[in-house]
Amino acid sequence: MYCSIIGHPLTKPRSVILWRKFFKDKNLNIKMYPTDIKDNLFDKKIDKLKHDSNFVASAITMPYKKKIKSKVLILDQISKYANAINFIINKKGVLHGFNTDVYGAIESVKKFKKKKIIIFGFGGAGEAIFRVFSKIYKQSSFVIISKKNKPKDVKFKKLKFLKNIVIKEFSDCDLFINCSPLGSNLKKSYLNKSPLSTKQLSLCKKNMSIFDIVYNPKKTLLCRYAKKLNFNFINGIKMNTVQAEIALKKIENYYKKLK
Repeated sequence: MYCSIIGHPLTKPRSVILWRKFFKDKNLNIKMYPTDIKDNLFDKKIDKLKHDSNFVASAITMPYKKKIKSKVLILDQISKYANAINFIINKKGVLHGFNTDVYGAIESVKKFKKKKIIIFGFGGAGEAIFRVFSKIYKQSSFVIISKKNKPKDVKFKKLKFLKNIVIKEFSDCDLFINCSPLGSNLKKSYLNKSPLSTKQLSLCKKNMSIFDIVYNPKKTLLCRYAKKLNFNFINGIKMNTVQAEIALKKIENYYKKLK
């Protein structure tokens, strides 16, 4: 039996190490593989997994967190809110989908003030975090910074949708969330980039907290800028760890039922 992480491109995903260690520690006879799938082969590969009795589950990463939705059954309410899926489990030929990322995000920002939240990037993770946070933090106001257009079904009243950074919005921001790949190792061009410069950060609210969902590398350019200016900062390692723990627990429980 085997599990995987599906995405494109895959650059040494942390999930492979975490899942393999878990399976070994729990004495579960399950292998774990990275599976890089090109877009033109995605539908064919996913449909094939449904009929593979040896396939147990998979993490889903960029750029397929929204595309996978049409292939899975979603029963979890938080995952329905998220409108994106990052984990699937094969239950007798039916792929059940979950968004465990958002549970990790909730845990990561638990101690931070959230009266005003700015989210940079509106891809699979950014949109999921906004959709869930707007449901559970109903008194908060939100600013989304993205080149994408606002989805027609997003009707949250206390929301601004901006194409570019407007620094005055940061003067009263409690929590800034980087949901873009800037600073990550997904591409070499991302590594030396940050969603905010030191000059922009110096104009932000002094006790603003920063949550960067990037976890590889641990210390991004944004991290270094934030630490230099004494901002509260957390990277994506906790989010990644929590979401993996939730997914692995689901796999363990289901695997035991099969035996």
